[in-house]
This record gives sequence, C-alpha cells and structure tokens, in this order.
Amino acid sequence: MSAVSFHGWPQRYAAEADLVVDLVREVGESGEFILKSKVAALEQEIAAALGARHAVACASGTGALTLILAALGIGNGDEVVTPAFSFISSASTIALAGARPAFADVDERTFTLDPAAARAAISPSTAALLPAHLFSCMADMPTLREIADGRGLRLIEDSAVSFGAVVGGVPAGKHGDAGVFSFFPGKPLGGIGDAGMVVTDDDDLALRARVLRNHGQRPGQRFLHELVGFNCRMDELSAGYLLHVLPRHQQVLEARRERAGWYTERLNSLAPDLVLPPQDYTGRAVYTFVVRARSRTALREHLAERGIETMIYYPMPLHLQPVFGGLGHRQGEFPVAERLAQEVLALPLRPDLGRDDIDRVCDAIQAFYGGGA
Repeated sequence: MSAVSFHGWPQRYAAEADLVVDLVREVGESGEFILKSKVAALEQEIAAALGARHAVACASGTGALTLILAALGIGNGDEVVTPAFSFISSASTIALAGARPAFADVDERTFTLDPAAARAAISPSTAALLPAHLFSCMADMPTLREIADGRGLRLIEDSAVSFGAVVGGVPAGKHGDAGVFSFFPGKPLGGIGDAGMVVTDDDDLALRARVLRNHGQRPGQRFLHELVGFNCRMDELSAGYLLHVLPRHQQVLEARRERAGWYTERLNSLAPDLVLPPQDYTGRAVYTFVVRARSRTALREHLAERGIETMIYYPMPLHLQPVFGGLGHRQGEFPVAERLAQEVLALPLRPDLGRDDIDRVCDAIQAFYGGGA
C-alpha cells in the first residue's frame, strides 16, 4: 500500500514539470531575472485580488516581515506584542529589528493571539501588535484593530498562511497597517521556492518597503542608496509560477475545505482524545488539518507504521526557545501555548487526496483510540 505523504511534492509538481522548464527557458532568454515584468505583474494581480493599493514583492514571508518592521521604523527600545505560539519568524524578525518580542498567550480554540492577553502585554514601550494567523484560523483582527487604534499602536498582520481567507468581508492581509504573505511551497498559495509579499494601503510604507527590499535604492535609481536596505527581492521564475497558479487558488482552497470536512465527519466523535479545529471552514484558507491529540507521540508512531505522514507545528512555544532565553520567560507563563506545543498534530490535507485516502487516515486514528478498524 502506498504511503499517504504529507506534502505530496512529487505528485504536485509532476503535472507542472513542463511549465517550470518553459519558465526557466523564458526567463533565461528574456534576460530578466529579478524584480522585472513578471514580478510587477504579480504585484498588480495580488493587489487587485485583495483590494489593496500596494503589493510589494520580496524574497520570503520572513523578508516581508523584516521589510515592514523596518519601514515602520520599529527598532531599539520598542516592544512588539506577538503570540507565544507561532512560527519563529513572527518573533525573530522583531528581535532582528532591534526591538523586543513581547509574547502573549493564544486562544485555546483558534491557536491565534488572544486579544485579552495582547492587551495585557502592552507596555509604554509597545510600538505595534503583530498577530499571526495560524493553520486554518485567522486571529480576531477586528478586536485587535480596536485595541491598536485605542492605544495608538501599529498593527502588522502576519498572514503568511492565509492568502485567500476572509473574515468580516475583509481579506487576510487587509486588517492592519500592513499585511505580509509567504509563498513558500507549503503555504496556501505555494510557489516553487521562497517568495513573499507586503500589502498595504499606505503610500509611504509601500515606497519605503520597495526601497528597503533592494539595498535602499529607490525604484529606477540604481546605485543611489537612500537607506540601509536589504537584498530581499523576488525573482522572475517565482513570480511567473505564482502568476500561473493564482487563478486557480480559490479552487484549491475549496478542495482543501472539502477534505477538512471529510476529516470532521469521521473524527468528530473522538473528543476529548482528539480535538478538532473550529468546524465552519467558510472563508478560511485551510491548508493543513491540525488536531490536538492525547498521546500524540504514540499516535504519530501508530500512523507512521501505517504509511501515514504527519507533522508537528510547533513542538516548542516561542518563549521557551533557547534563542529567547535572555528575555527571562519561564515555563508555565503562557499555559495555552505550552499545551498546544505538546498536543498539536497536523494530518495530510492535500487537494489531490481522495476520499479513500482520508478514510485510511481516519480508520487508523479511530483504531488507535479504540473506536474502529
């Protein structure tokens, strides 16, 4: 019996091998490699899709966060409130800017920044809130926007995993002063390497991000450096591939939502041994199906023995990471984040998986908890 792989990279790219070869040939023959016509076209398409005034393409989602923090002038002496449970970039980019990550606990149900905890983490040094959407759930952006506005803070929306999601009629990335996206292959809108995007309606922020991404050069003024910037540029090959997959993005999201529904049908009865994500998938950029599992290690081994690949996002909360040891946090300080790190397990959720594949995963999980085959 073949394995149920988590990402399914060979299956995904086998059908697009000719496209990639053609793109390599086209880019090579054009002599346009970095920040040229395909990048400009992608920026226009992303801005139009989100209803944003500006989209600024860059090298990665981490790069997008780096650019917007620098564009906002956040640095030494500042604090930025961010969740204790997220990918490292949500906090490392703050530290690299010279500011202090001010961690706050997350919501037990959505795994995203708890607004009450965020409010409590604000200090006189706080310059911004940086919530991160996670898995298939968006942070409570309306409430966080209200908190930020009430305290005169900037709101940076880490939408790395949420391109195509909508809450309250507003797309992910459009709730804050700026939003960022990642187009890493495993993200909802995945490319063929690292790539990212900053979106904003602020003309000045957009211009600063454009200058900062290319060694501090204003567009069209090569070798005239206004700022100390970065090499954080998107290449034409990545942009060309993303232009190809963007038109079918909503179709891919619908396929993932359907498969999330299949999991829910089969596994909903296993609580409290297995706790599922919130079950209304409407408007959500579902890209992985993350459950909270009792006896996670044993369950993961049980699935692996049956050829089912899983992932753990993330095995350690940010405040306990060695790199942030100097901030003085202790175990037990953010209990929800710490529980999630011990329990979360991501199941395969590829749009090409059939009902039989999902049933195979569910049969194995039910057998583990004593409820089935």
